[in-house]
Parts: sequence; C-alpha cells; structure tokens
Amino acid sequence: MATKKKDLNLCIEINLLPAEFRRQKKDFSWILDRRVVWPVVATIVFIFCIFLLFAYMNDSRQTLQNALASTKAEIEKEKPLLDKIKELDGKIAIITQKRNALKSIQVSKKRWVILFENISAILPPNMWLTALQQTSAYEMELRGTTYDFSEVAEYMVKLEKQVSIASVTLVTITNTKVEGEDAYTFTMKAKIREDLGLEESKE
Repeated sequence: MATKKKDLNLCIEINLLPAEFRRQKKDFSWILDRRVVWPVVATIVFIFCIFLLFAYMNDSRQTLQNALASTKAEIEKEKPLLDKIKELDGKIAIITQKRNALKSIQVSKKRWVILFENISAILPPNMWLTALQQTSAYEMELRGTTYDFSEVAEYMVKLEKQVSIASVTLVTITNTKVEGEDAYTFTMKAKIREDLGLEESKE
C-alpha cells in the first residue's frame, strides 16, 4: 500500500498535445517584483501628495479671496467716512497755509518796525536819510546826507551795534552843496539779521 502511494507521488505530467493546441500559463510573478512594486508605490504616494498640495493651495486661495472680498466690502462701507476725512484734511491744509501766511506777515511787520526804529533812533544831529531800498531778502541800501564827515563813520559804528543789523558797508561818499553849505552824500549797505522778528516765535 505504501509502495502505491510513492508511485502516485512520483507521477510526471506530460502534455502530449501539439504545440498549437497547448495553453500556456500566464506568469504574473513580475507584479510582485520589488523593482516594479516600489516605483509604483512611490508614484502613487507622489500623486497623492500632489493632490493634497493642490487641495491645500486651492483652499488657501479661496480663503484669501474671501478675505479680500470682505475687506473690499468694509472699504466700500467706510468710503463715505474716508471721503469726509480727505475733505477735512484739505480744509486743515488750507487753514494751516493761511495761518503760516498770517504769521509771516506778522513777523515781517515786526521786523521792519524794529529795523526802522534802529535806523532812525541813532541818526546823528547833522545827518538825514534820503532813501531806503531793500536790495535783497536780507540786505538794504541807505542813502543820506550830512554836514559833518565824521558822522558817517559814527553812524556806521552805531548801526552795526543794533539788534536788527548784522553788518554795514560804506559804498560811496561824495562832496555836495546843500543850500550853499558844504555837505556829504553817502551810500551804504546794511545786512539785516535773518532771525529778526522771530524771537517770540522761537520762545
């Protein structure tokens, strides 16, 4: 009995059909080959990651678009207030400009008052001025006549000591006749201090 079992296990199948009628078994063992499995798995993972990234980016874009739309809606809602603020800013700018102009006029007025007081208060007894002319922003020309030659130098020294004058320069001095008497006509230039009249503003 045991011998019969051994004979059965040692049986060999022989396919005697012609080649054209034989059915060949398909070999699917390559599917499980790691050289195929791993690239396929990696490709699937890569595609999945790309899908997740695309979904995240799409969601982020949608969120940003919603935030932008909300912001635009808020801006449109506050637009009347913004227009009012711009209008008020324009009015403030005009008021500031007018205030600065008035302040400049006040400073200029004070400057000339001080300047004329300084020029006239120290005139020597035999001297009088015939012309005052502003030649630049901070310079003026003085023309005058005197019977005493020394009074010209005296006047220049006193003039330079005044708070309104920075420096004095003699331009010309010539002999002349006034009602038959000898006299001298002179021209001098005086530089005005740039900070004249601004003392109170600085305080």
